[in-house]
Formats: sequence, structure tokens, C-alpha cells
Amino acid sequence: MGYVAFALKYRPQNFDEVVGQEKVVTALKNAILKDRIHHAYLFSGPRGVGKTSLARIFAKSLNCEKGPTILPCEECLSCREITKGTSLDVVEIDGASNRGIDEIRELRETVKLSSAHSRYKIYIIDEVHMLTQEAFNALLKTLEEPPPHVKFIFATTHPQKILPTILSRCQKFQFNLLPIEKIINKLEAIVKKEGIEIDKSILYAIARSSEGSIRDAESLLDQLVPVIMSKIKIEDVISFLGIIDEDTLNKMVKFILEKDITLALDFIQQIIDSGKDLGIFTNALIEHFRYIMIAKVSPKTFANLFQISPFTKDYLKKLSESVTIEDILKIIDLLIEAKELSKKLNSIRIPLELEIVKFSSSNRGMVLSKGNNLTSSQKANSREENNNNSFASKEQASIENSFDKGLDIKKVEYHKEDGDIEEVVGEDSNFITFDNLKEKWEEVISEISKTKVSLASYLREAVLESFNNNILRVVFPKKYSFHKEVVEENKNTRFVEGVFLNKFGMKVRLKCLINKEEEAVNSCEDDTKKLSETKDDNTFIDELLDTFKGNIYTEDV
Repeated sequence: MGYVAFALKYRPQNFDEVVGQEKVVTALKNAILKDRIHHAYLFSGPRGVGKTSLARIFAKSLNCEKGPTILPCEECLSCREITKGTSLDVVEIDGASNRGIDEIRELRETVKLSSAHSRYKIYIIDEVHMLTQEAFNALLKTLEEPPPHVKFIFATTHPQKILPTILSRCQKFQFNLLPIEKIINKLEAIVKKEGIEIDKSILYAIARSSEGSIRDAESLLDQLVPVIMSKIKIEDVISFLGIIDEDTLNKMVKFILEKDITLALDFIQQIIDSGKDLGIFTNALIEHFRYIMIAKVSPKTFANLFQISPFTKDYLKKLSESVTIEDILKIIDLLIEAKELSKKLNSIRIPLELEIVKFSSSNRGMVLSKGNNLTSSQKANSREENNNNSFASKEQASIENSFDKGLDIKKVEYHKEDGDIEEVVGEDSNFITFDNLKEKWEEVISEISKTKVSLASYLREAVLESFNNNILRVVFPKKYSFHKEVVEENKNTRFVEGVFLNKFGMKVRLKCLINKEEEAVNSCEDDTKKLSETKDDNTFIDELLDTFKGNIYTEDV
């Protein structure tokens, strides 16, 4: 006999060998034991989780000579034929290639015939959602009232595509993706039986890459065995499979948290050079930061995780102790933004590098509120980080001096009522001039466009009018009144003001206006145009009367 793939060689042959579908197995066992066997079953769920395998096992249990039984003997003629796939009484049909009404008509004719030598005639239709509506309708009557010796088992990955009239006549069982620990246990059992030496970290990588599908995991392991036999390095094995190992993720997490831009960008280049998919890498990186978040907020939940190896679990737990939850959430948000931006650019590399640089370059300044106390070292760090911006440096120095003198810093707040903004002056108003804002306006719009492109495009139509008492007034032409309405929405106004504060250290309040002078000019132009048109009409009439020597007569009505 030739070589048999792991997915076929280690396919479950009885209920006890089925992995990860305990609820379905228990329900089918009870149906057999209580003699409550339905005439039609629907097995639905993701690919590679055991739907067809369990359908065969159920058929074997029903047709075993010692059955119906939950422990098929594997020795009788019926059991052997079902295992080999040669049974005349267990018919497997591919719904994708036998989806027409003619095939279903043929099935309806064979249903009437009795089984060859087994207890039941069982039809297993895989990917049943591929049948046409006409085929479903032809099957409906037979499915509703089949002969006593006929059983139907349907398998599908898309139950929502099946007609409700079919679903209502079936007992439905939902199959789930397998937990990683169960996949690893199955892979370890296969490796042990095959006598293969393999590093457990690779098994974890395979299990993660399979995304809950035991068949995919077995196929990956099968692909890996010849490579392992050639005694190559583990790094080459991982690269060969195109999967992301934990060591790679651990290194990248370390570079990002340490804000080492050079090493992080170099590492991205290494990942590309090794042939790995950056999209898969980004997804795995988000998942890795999620583990750190769980370790930070719920150590008990983190201790029960099986998705990562014990070594990586210890490593991430230590990292979580030295990072704030705010930084973790910020990194996750930036990585998700990179994935969203990659859809527009059709490339993940540029967005990923931009977001890493953005996080690594972000200031570590403290958010000040009433009653905060700063240590001298924190003040020194804050000064050093703000030296690149003169306005931010002046504001920071003013705030720190106020703390040193025991002064109460007045919070800058604003409210929107009937379109107006309450004018509350902050401590830093003396440092900002209208000319300063004009110089920074284009940079502000560019910064906004990185996150909100449409908002930036609306602001480009506005003109800066004045800056008094911390309020920046921007004027929109009348034809762009819609732009003005969008910009002055609370969330958008706050966003623009946040860019001024975070990027340039300027406390600015934004107020949007419509150009009233333009309205007056337009109104005046319209009146002049009407007067001109009236004058032209009168001139034409006078010339007409002179030419034909006529007069105008009016008649009372």
C-alpha cells in the first residue's frame, strides 16, 4: 500500500476518536442509546472540523451487525465497507458536482429500493448548500416522508444558504473550531506514533496557523515531516511553512515596546526577506498584544490560555508588568489602523511601518489635571521631550512653574450651545498669535489627513479669519456650508483642537462661520443683474417703436 496522508491515516473511526466536538458526539450517542434516531440530520460548521468523518462514524454505528451501537465492531462486513468507502448502503454524494434536479430525481428513484445487506440505507450529501433551488424542491417530499429504512445526513459549511423548508425537516448540529490545546494533543499523538522528533514550538505554530481546523493542522504537519528529516534549522522550517513563530513575534513586541524604530523597521525587512506574509504577521502581532493586554488586566484568564507556549506565556507576563494598559491599547489601535489603511494602498508594509514609527515617536508626557503631583525627574523628562517645539516648551514650563508655586491651573473647557463657544482663557494664551496659527495651519491639515481624509479636505476650503481669547475663527464660503456643518460637529471640532494641542502644544478652540460678506455681495449682484435685464428690455422696446413708428396703447379690462 502506498503512502497515506496524515489527514486520512489518522481520521477518526469511532466516537471516542473525534476531537473537539463533544456536544455533538454526546447527542448522537444518546440518540442511538435511546432509540430516537431521526430520519434527517444536518451537520454544519467550518472546514476540517470533522463533519464528514462523524457522518461516517454515525452511519457505521447504525449499520453495524451488533448495532445500532455507540461502539462499532470494525470487523463486520458493513463496518469494513464503510471504512473503505465501498458500501452500497452508505452513499456519499458531492453536492457541488451533483447539484441539479436530474441527480436528485435519480436519488428519489433509488430511495425506494431496499438496502443491500445493512439495516439502513444512508445518504451522506456533502456541501449540500450547493444544490439548486429546483433540486431542493425535488428532494423536499422525499425528505419529509422517507421510507423507514432511509436516513439522510447533510454536511455544509454554509447552512444559511439552505432553504428553510429543508432546514425545518432536519435535526441540526453545529460543529465548532477546535481549541489550540486539542489540536496540539492530536499532533503530539501523531508525532509519537510516527516516531518523529519535532520541537514543540513548531507544533504551537502549526496549531495557530490551522485556525481551529484539525485537518489543516494535520496537512501542515504532513508537509513539514520531509523537511524535518533533512535536519535543517527550525528557522528554515518555519520559513518553509510560511507561518509566524512565537520567537519572531516576541522580538517584534520587544522592539515596539522599547520604541526602537531602527530595529523594528530592520526586523520588518527581515520578515519580508524570509518570504513571510506581512498581513499574516500583522494579524499575529495584534493577537500577541492581545495576550499582553489579558495578562495585564486579568492574570487568571491569562494563566488558563493554551494558545501560546509556556515559555512565551512567561515572557509576555513579564512584559505586561513593565507597560501600561494605555500603551497596549494604543498599539493595538494603531495596528488595526494599519490593516484598514492597507486595503486602500493594497500594501501592508507602508501602513505597518508608519504606525510603528508613530507610536515610537509619540511623547511620553503626562496628562495634567487638578491635584496632580509631578516628581522632579518626571518634569525633566517632560521638558526634554518637548524641546523640539517652542510653544509646547513654553506651555510646559509655565505649567510646571505653577505647580512649583502651588498655583491652581485653570482647566480649559468649552461648551457648544446654539453654535457658540464659551470663551475660557487658559494659562498659555499669551504664547499663541494669529501669525503662529497661520504658519501651522497647513501642517495641522496634513496631520488630520493621516486619520480623517474627508475632514482635512473640508478644512482646506476654509480661511482663517481671526484668533482672540483662544478662539480661532475659520470662515467657509457660502457654497461650502455643508463642509462647515460637518467640521463643527462636536467630535470633529474636538479632533481638530486635539491636533493643535498634541502636535504643537497650542490650546485652541475652533469656531466655524459662513462668509456673510459673500452673501451680501451675491445678493447685490443679483439685484444689479435684474435691473440690467429690465433696462435692456426697455431699450429694446423703444428701438422697436422708433423703427415702426408705433405707439403703446393700454386697454382697461
